[in-house]
Amino acid sequence: MADLSPQCPKCEQLMERGYRPDAGHGYVLLAAWAPGAPEVRRFFGGIKVRGEALVPMQAYRCPSCGFVECYAQPALERRS
Repeated sequence: MADLSPQCPKCEQLMERGYRPDAGHGYVLLAAWAPGAPEVRRFFGGIKVRGEALVPMQAYRCPSCGFVECYAQPALERRS
């Protein structure tokens, strides 16, 4: 995907940049996308995750209608 145009596909308003916090084990982290199917951890519960494969997710929200759209693109994290 080239450059994102943060315009709402529902009502065509400009969307606000944000992020999806992901809480667990007393920490709040940035939600991320992981490739493949989840592998269940039998003894500890939850799923196995390889940290190097995670791609941070960037979210955009429409202030008019509330539509939220997420992208998993590392280049988005470098923007300010």
